Parts: sequence; C-alpha cells; structure tokens
Amino acid sequence: MVVFKKVPPSFIFKYSGGMILGLLVFILITWLANKSMVIHQPTTLLPSITIFGTIISLFLAFKTNESYNRWWEARILWGSMVNYSRSFSRQILNLVTPEIGTTAQTNEELTAIQKELIYRHLGYINALRIALRNQNSWEELDRFLGSDERKQITRYANIPTQLVNLQANRLKSLFNNTKNDFRYMQIDGTLNEFYNIQGGCERIKNTVFPRAYSYLTTVFTWLFAFSLIFSLYDELNWEILIMRVLVAYVFLTLEKISRGLKDPFENKVSDIPMTAICRTIEIDLREMLGEEDLPPPLKPDKGVLY
Repeated sequence: MVVFKKVPPSFIFKYSGGMILGLLVFILITWLANKSMVIHQPTTLLPSITIFGTIISLFLAFKTNESYNRWWEARILWGSMVNYSRSFSRQILNLVTPEIGTTAQTNEELTAIQKELIYRHLGYINALRIALRNQNSWEELDRFLGSDERKQITRYANIPTQLVNLQANRLKSLFNNTKNDFRYMQIDGTLNEFYNIQGGCERIKNTVFPRAYSYLTTVFTWLFAFSLIFSLYDELNWEILIMRVLVAYVFLTLEKISRGLKDPFENKVSDIPMTAICRTIEIDLREMLGEEDLPPPLKPDKGVLY
C-alpha cells in the first residue's frame, strides 16, 4: 500500500513509465502522419472523440468504484483479523486456566500451553497471508509452529484452514469433557470468526473481476488515448497536443489504478499491507504474553508498505 505523504516524481515515472512510453509512441505516429500525409481538406475528429471520452469515463467510473469496493472489503476483513486476534489472545490468557481441568500441573506448564495457542495463531495469520499471495515461503512459519508441526501442516491443500482446526482440537483436549463450558464456547466462537474472515478473503481472491469488462475497458482507454492524440495529424498544434496528452494520461492513470485495486492480495504496491498487519498482530499478542524481545513494526519500503 502506497503511504507517501507527498508522492515523489521518481515514483510517478516508475509507476507510469509504460504509459508515458506509450503516449510518446502515439505522439511519434502523429508527427510522422503529419509529415507524410498530404491533407487537402483539414478534418476534425474532436466531436466524435468527445463522445467516445464520455463513454469511456462511464466505464472507468464503474470499474474504479467496483475495484475500490473489493480493496476496501479486503481491508475491512484484515482490520477484523487484528481485532479478533487480540480478543483471541485475551481469551486464551484469561479463560484457559486451571479451572477448566487441564492437565497442566504448574503455572509454567499453563503458560506454555497459552503460548502454544497464541503462537499457533500467529502462524495462522501468516499462513493466510502466504496463501493469499500464492507464495510458497512456508518456512516463515517455523518460528511460530516449530519445524515439525510446520512440515506436518504443509501437507494439506488449505494450510490456514487446517491450522484453525488444529487449534480447535487442542482446545477440545484442554477442556476435556467440559465443552459446554461458556469459556470453551466463547473461544470456539472466535475461531469461527477467523473462518469467516478467511472465507471473505478467499471469496475476493477467487472471484475474478469480469475479464471481458476489465480487458475491454483497458483496450478502449488506450484506443481513446490514441484517437485523442492522432486526431491532430492533419494540423499538428503542439500546445493542443500537450493538453490532449495530459487528458489521455489522466484516463490511462485512472484505468491503471482501478486495475491495481481489483486484486488486493497480489503483493503489489496498491495491495493490502498484510505483512505489516501480521507484524502488528505479532507485536500485540507477544506483548500480551509478557515478552519483551519484540520485532519492530514494519516501515515503508520506498514509500510502500507491504
């Protein structure tokens, strides 16, 4: 996610370098047409292009709005993940106590069980992040799950789902035959919320933005940009050309922004900063455990928070 307070020109050129190159090609074509074509009767395409631009703006408005809705829903889901993670940790620390009949004999053993559950949850949120980004860096989970448990869990197709199921089985064993205990039911309800959040993320991830609409909008926007610039081929006016290039650049930039927002889990500059959110959760939960050797919050990398 881009977090610049003031976007530097270098980032703009890096982000829109392809568009700038394409516009330069259109200008070159227009200039060559002006030099090579003999025009006996100047024509103007501007009225038709104005209508074309109006139609394209409607397409772009709809695409940008729907893309942002997908991005914002993804951000809400990960915001809920932060809140429910804190609640889960609080429940583990305050409800998993000797009164539930656990086999833990000492405070140290009980603390170890609480740490196991909370650390497995940290493994879960990072596993969900890795899965949504289609990455394969499961070794990252070793510091939360341990190498043996990580190797066992990565055999499954949906690793985050199995981690929540593993948490449920562990809680079942801890509460023995007291599953009707309100404490067990409350923690189990929080586990269900993790599934709801995960399901929402998977729905956004696996529901493809209508390809025909997305593709045609991109094609039509570039066609509009070319038509807007090329319409000056019979009377090359550099002042007007600059203004039309700026208009074309605005349309192309809006189209690219909407393209970036529609898939918020691809680890692009416009995506949800899941790595930073996972680090925030890790710091909060480990502080609740009383740990002091904590990792620092993630900082933006060249103005982008991942």
